Amino acid sequence: MNAIGGTFLLLGLSLASFYLFPSGLPQPTDFVLLPFIASMLLVALRDDRGLLHHRFMLAWLALVAWVTLVCLGWVVVYQDRGFLLYLLFVLYNFLLGVSLLRFLMSVPSALALIRGGLVIALAVAFGGVALDLLLGRVRATGTFNNPNQLAFFSLCSLVILLASFDFRPPLRPLPLIGAACAVGNILAASSLGAMSGLVLVTLGWLVAGMGQLRHLLRIALLVPLLLMAVVGFDAVTGGRIEHNLTARFDRAPEKVDGIYEDRQYQRMVIFPQYNLLGAGEGSRERFAPYGKAEIHSSFGTMLFSYGVPGLALFLTVLALTVWGAPPHAWLMLAGPMLYSVTHNGLRTTVFWLMLVVLWYCLHRPVDQAGHVANVGRPWREGRA
Repeated sequence: MNAIGGTFLLLGLSLASFYLFPSGLPQPTDFVLLPFIASMLLVALRDDRGLLHHRFMLAWLALVAWVTLVCLGWVVVYQDRGFLLYLLFVLYNFLLGVSLLRFLMSVPSALALIRGGLVIALAVAFGGVALDLLLGRVRATGTFNNPNQLAFFSLCSLVILLASFDFRPPLRPLPLIGAACAVGNILAASSLGAMSGLVLVTLGWLVAGMGQLRHLLRIALLVPLLLMAVVGFDAVTGGRIEHNLTARFDRAPEKVDGIYEDRQYQRMVIFPQYNLLGAGEGSRERFAPYGKAEIHSSFGTMLFSYGVPGLALFLTVLALTVWGAPPHAWLMLAGPMLYSVTHNGLRTTVFWLMLVVLWYCLHRPVDQAGHVANVGRPWREGRA
């Protein structure tokens, strides 16, 4: 069963950057990953490996339960099934997260498989980016529907790659290709939020390598290589990346000044009654003329759509992901969360997979010799 699940997981992750349908709808990867979820949940009926013995999973389950309650409540009030679409994303991401954790706890090669799938997805997106830049498009979208999807996916995937190598990736083809594609995608998308997050992730990587000389030497060699790769790629594509970055940075002050209105934060101030228990994410006509678009913030969406309990549970999940971890792990998580201040990434599946991989890599057991023990029984009872 693990072999079947692993096959669908590898295929699903490889297709994760390929968007075929409009934004807000399931994509091909979501359907491919369904057999993986089914297979892992089936084996969990026999042995769940203590998945719910950890506060991280319990907090996530509580968040899902609260979101479900809010969505069903508004379905009853407004007789609008549109709320259920957002609930389906929440349920799907949770079940996939549970399945991935079960797979990680059962299969010694799970991290290698995840790395392989994500590097393929990053390379596919990078191929689309190269085509965009050669065609002279202002901001690359790659194989996604918009630049921000490309940037957030690449940022979260980069964190997963780094975490899977204990935040100290070796100088091997797979991590080098993955990191180069991720960085290239983020720069080509010219997302200010993602580039700011990339700075924090890079800082976390640098801090993680400070403890040993060989890691410092690896960093000293890798940074120039990545810079030369980006500069060379930019030259091949006619300097489009440099042009886009210059234009975006010139607009940065304007973007910062307009965050309150552009990101729909005013909705939380004009309709404060919904901040307590949540308004759900459907029937935005209630907020006219301030309901044309969703709130462009994961934190803002959690507060306004699912109230103080929803935001508190979401922050608890984030905190438990890196609780007790060294500073570089907090910096790694801070990168995608900085992006989430001005963008809503809650429906992005790779974001939740990033939390699972981060938690697993930071809390998996080690034996007395310091080697990772890939056992399935609950570990660190009573801790995150």
